[in-house]
Amino acid sequence: MNKTRIVLLTTIMTLVIFWSACNKQEKAVAPPVPGNEFITTLKLVATNVADSTDMVSCAWTKLNPNDTSAPDTSLAHMKLRANAVYNVKVMVLDETKTPPLDITPEIQDRENYHLVCFTIAPGLNLSVQRTDHDTNTPQHEVGLADKFAAGSPSSGNLEVVLHHQPNVKNGDCNRGSIDIDVNFTIYIK
Repeated sequence: MNKTRIVLLTTIMTLVIFWSACNKQEKAVAPPVPGNEFITTLKLVATNVADSTDMVSCAWTKLNPNDTSAPDTSLAHMKLRANAVYNVKVMVLDETKTPPLDITPEIQDRENYHLVCFTIAPGLNLSVQRTDHDTNTPQHEVGLADKFAAGSPSSGNLEVVLHHQPNVKNGDCNRGSIDIDVNFTIYIK
């Protein structure tokens, strides 16, 4: 009888352990979401599609994004030819490093988490088309490579915002946090 009790107790204990192990809820562990990048400078480099010698750039810099000092906007303007199309590269930099650190490849590596958005002021005859895409399913535009189509002579503000959108990117500019938000003055001559 003693052996029967031991076998019975062992069987019951085994079933209880098995049952409790099967009933445990698996908890999904998400990988950590990458944080915002430290960015001091946003630069646009434009090359005329019809004339590669027509290459222009502009840059917006704030070496300490956390303080209240004004950014350096002395280079935050660009002159484009009227009725011309430009291939534009958006460059993201940390100029507190020596030499300056180009963060653009890091943004490209994390393209599924980033979206560059452009807001064109009324009266500025410019259209912007993003030409690069991420690997999300479905794919979304990124905005590090673009086409700028300059129309008739005009001038105005172009706001460029790099959005940080881990796990929420859907092509909408109103999602996620902001890595950098800058304004350039565009002159079309």
